[in-house]
Amino acid sequence: MKLRFLVLALVTALIGASVAFGKDNPAKSPKPSTGPGCKPSVAVKLKGTLANDPAAGDTSFELTVTKANRHGRAYVSASQPIMVNLDAKTKVRRKAPDSAPAKTLESLALGDVVKVKSKACKADLANGATPQLSARHVKAKPAPAP
Repeated sequence: MKLRFLVLALVTALIGASVAFGKDNPAKSPKPSTGPGCKPSVAVKLKGTLANDPAAGDTSFELTVTKANRHGRAYVSASQPIMVNLDAKTKVRRKAPDSAPAKTLESLALGDVVKVKSKACKADLANGATPQLSARHVKAKPAPAP
């Protein structure tokens, strides 16, 4: 009888402890659903041609979008060219035939074929919206000869 009482008390204490630890931590703030740091963020992949010739020190470039993945469809039908921002973490690569890849924004030239990878909040892309993109990867190659 004493053993049953002890087991029952132990189970009751464990259930109470699990409920106490299961509650949300009030010190943690939930992730926002829009804007920077939102969840879920989705990959936006764009392909097009460079609409301007970036100079040294530029933090953005213009892109005429011709193709996009599912999340970037709205950018194809948006007014062209679109502005793509860059930051310190953005990787830029331009590969010309018979040369080493260039890794600077100023190496890009007007008319280059460009692929841009970026992240955006899924809620910001709803209903065909086109928020400003900050590129993570930019890959370019010279335009094909006619």
